[in-house]
Amino acid sequence: MMQVLENYIKRVCIKLGIDESHGLKHSIQTVRYAELIMKSYPYISEEERHMTIFVAALHDLCDSKYTDIDVASQEIRMWLIEDLWWEKSAADALISIVTSMSYSKLKKSVDMNGNPVFPNHGKWQLAYEIGRHADLLDAYVPARCIIYNRNMYPEKTDDEHWARASELFEIRVFNYVKDGWITLPAALKLVPDLERAARRCLEERSEEWPMNLNNGCKN
Repeated sequence: MMQVLENYIKRVCIKLGIDESHGLKHSIQTVRYAELIMKSYPYISEEERHMTIFVAALHDLCDSKYTDIDVASQEIRMWLIEDLWWEKSAADALISIVTSMSYSKLKKSVDMNGNPVFPNHGKWQLAYEIGRHADLLDAYVPARCIIYNRNMYPEKTDDEHWARASELFEIRVFNYVKDGWITLPAALKLVPDLERAARRCLEERSEEWPMNLNNGCKN
């Protein structure tokens, strides 16, 4: 299953010009975090597990930073239905999930007290929550911010990119727990180590990106 997903992600990233900050490496890491979180849900069904993996893997292939959301999401939907023989209702559910996960979009739908308000995906709510949390956990990687900024703003200097990354982490990433974005117990347990590693990477200007989730900012 993962090989099929990886091949598809590679093709779409090339087609849409999605850089590595939101590309295959990020997808693989998001899946790994999703798998870690799912271990804390022994009752999760195989159907939910399957949906969660696909959500984690495909969530950035219809990101408005790189493409038109409606066009890209429909291409994903047709791939699921025509190539992988998904039922239309399941494909529609996945599209609904991945197009309602992004922090920037959710940040616009807070309540009167500034608390995030998350959509209700019915039977797929757990897949949504795990996928969303897994995506946020991989945000604790300064290298992703640097890669994205270099791609989007090549005219800026590295000093400017690192200054922007430090600002973004202080304003947003390091407040995910306090501001109510990360709530699942299994995800909360990972945050302290991820934050320590992120602070060290920012201080050292380390561009290393963990592929072993226990290694901090070291490969």
